[in-house]
Amino acid sequence: MKSQTDNLLAVSPSEKVPCISVAICTYNRADRLQLALEALCHQTLEPSRFEILVIDNASTDSTHSVYQGFERALPQLRYIFEPIQGLSKARNTALQEAKSLYIAFLDDDAIPCPSWLASLLHAFQTVQPEPVCVGGLIRPLWELPKPDWVRPTMESLFTILDGGDQPRWFRPNEFPWGANVAYQRDALLKIGGFHEKLGRRGNSLLSGEEYLLNATLQNQGGGFYYHPEAAIEHWIPKERIDPEWLVRRNFWQGRSVALIEQMLGKTRIRQ
Repeated sequence: MKSQTDNLLAVSPSEKVPCISVAICTYNRADRLQLALEALCHQTLEPSRFEILVIDNASTDSTHSVYQGFERALPQLRYIFEPIQGLSKARNTALQEAKSLYIAFLDDDAIPCPSWLASLLHAFQTVQPEPVCVGGLIRPLWELPKPDWVRPTMESLFTILDGGDQPRWFRPNEFPWGANVAYQRDALLKIGGFHEKLGRRGNSLLSGEEYLLNATLQNQGGGFYYHPEAAIEHWIPKERIDPEWLVRRNFWQGRSVALIEQMLGKTRIRQ
């Protein structure tokens, strides 16, 4: 029986089906979006092998103008306006619009390294058994110098991930972060995508949609793989380098955990 990868390689050259889709869900971050798109102009993966979806989640800034500025440099770029606010809603829109077997989610304030897409795709096509998800290194880009009070145990609150310099499987209940993650698209469609009652919406810091989705995939036998060469840099603005923001972030984390406990059960999420 042919694998998903075999089928993709069979149709891509003739039907121009991209091997992997990049989804950037964005809301009022036109300046950062521009840097992300500039980095995608310099990927080592051939442009014909990937598409880029900009999901504009009801932005009121110059997001559409930024997209227009890249139409020539990135002919595989598509713009989709999603009027219903919510990160989970925007991600699900990308999931429905994507054409590839694999979908990579990149935050709008992240900058991928040149080998980012090639490394993600290589992991899906060579690692056995085929991972349901591949994630990579997330380096911080601090707008202000990193304060002394930010300890290693707090780095996850800033979406920093360093799983080492060697590819490996994630341990049980250890998952990549949504700023830099790719999935088998069919696997997400089968479980209904991201839960739209969870996830960021406007200024709300509610989260948990990634954990719920990943835990569901893992419970169904899916494996999660870490590839350090699929690396990005993630912007940490000065507004977040503040104890008050951290308190607010932890408050919403607690709200998120409480909601997920209702769905998965306390024992599952606290393992």
